Amino acid sequence: MKQPTIELVPLRPAVRSDAATTLDVLVRITPPAAEITSARPTLNLGLVIDRSGSMGGQNKIGFARDAAAFAVKELLATDRVSLTIFDDKVETLAPNAPASDRDRLLRLIAGVHPGGSTALHGGWSEGAKQVGDNLVPGGLNRVLLLSDGLANVGEARPDAIATDVHARLGTGVSTTTLGLGNEYNEDLLEAMARSGDGNYYYVESPRQLATIFQTELHGLAATTGTDVLLALEPGPGVAVVDVLNDLDRAEDGRCKLPNLVSGFPVLIVVRLTVPPATGEQRVLAVKLEWTAPGEATKATGVAGLTLPAVSGASWESLAPDFDVQERAALLAVARLKKQATQALDHGDGPEARRLLAEARALLGAIPQTAEVGIEIQSIAEIDAQIERGDFSGSTKRAKHEAYSRRHSKPYTPTDDTE
Repeated sequence: MKQPTIELVPLRPAVRSDAATTLDVLVRITPPAAEITSARPTLNLGLVIDRSGSMGGQNKIGFARDAAAFAVKELLATDRVSLTIFDDKVETLAPNAPASDRDRLLRLIAGVHPGGSTALHGGWSEGAKQVGDNLVPGGLNRVLLLSDGLANVGEARPDAIATDVHARLGTGVSTTTLGLGNEYNEDLLEAMARSGDGNYYYVESPRQLATIFQTELHGLAATTGTDVLLALEPGPGVAVVDVLNDLDRAEDGRCKLPNLVSGFPVLIVVRLTVPPATGEQRVLAVKLEWTAPGEATKATGVAGLTLPAVSGASWESLAPDFDVQERAALLAVARLKKQATQALDHGDGPEARRLLAEARALLGAIPQTAEVGIEIQSIAEIDAQIERGDFSGSTKRAKHEAYSRRHSKPYTPTDDTE
């Protein structure tokens, strides 16, 4: 069984002998290449479409129909699929079955039109039941929820919904959410995706759909590890003062990481305080734990970092590692953007602009790469929309970008060109 590669890269290749050192360390986890096989794993998808009345605005129901149709067209006859719709009522148009009659499924999708209120939890629950009652051993069993609104019928508490999603994950059913338009509760959809070990997407344009589903299906087919946990073991006297990714934690304090997917490295930045050192200083060790497809027992991998101690002047003269510097800045900016969007949610535009200005200053202090340029442009767009007083779309986009950055998830930007 191939193992992921684990690298620990410090911002500077030493610690100070005359004072405490604040040191960022990049933990880079590179999943192994997926085994080349003649066929991908069987997919078992529960498509769940919000058809509440608000889906009629901005042709969001058209987005949802296009997304569901795209997914159906990508399925093989050996895959399984169900189709559930909901407004204030939940209805399963196509119970879970082999995806052999795609024409019938496409006709059912085309006939979905807006209705009443939003029983989001009930719709998701039915979709998860369809998948869970027909689990494919060794296959990839997932609910795809497409919604534009707030849960306002039945269970509507985000914590309770996320708890149910996590419970379903324990039975083998994961959840991916797609938010449509500018009215949905992005915090709820993000929490559902995190709890369900899936992905969260903000869909602004139908042009994103092909990329989203290619990413989603690739991620399902190329997953080399699930239930991934990272333990951080600082050296003597060393303190972990921050994990810039803002990761969820297991009960024992280990960091919960996204699934290991071939082609998508997981990048974590840990901020340490290292006491004055003499000679070689053991700075950090990490232990990675995951479940490989088809394996009943957990696999583990370890890595460690030991650095020499040098004088303060020598330490200051050491060039910072560019990858660590850039990743730390981008994660700090992602945190600031999330805080800015939360300020906007509470109507505090001045605080949001202060946080965005702080983010711009961080970006201005590092080399201007293409990725940094994208972040600068994103902040400028949010600023401009705050100025106009119409920022709902930018806040959705900013929260999605921040989520993707913090969790090392793929981001699918909108192509606004015609």
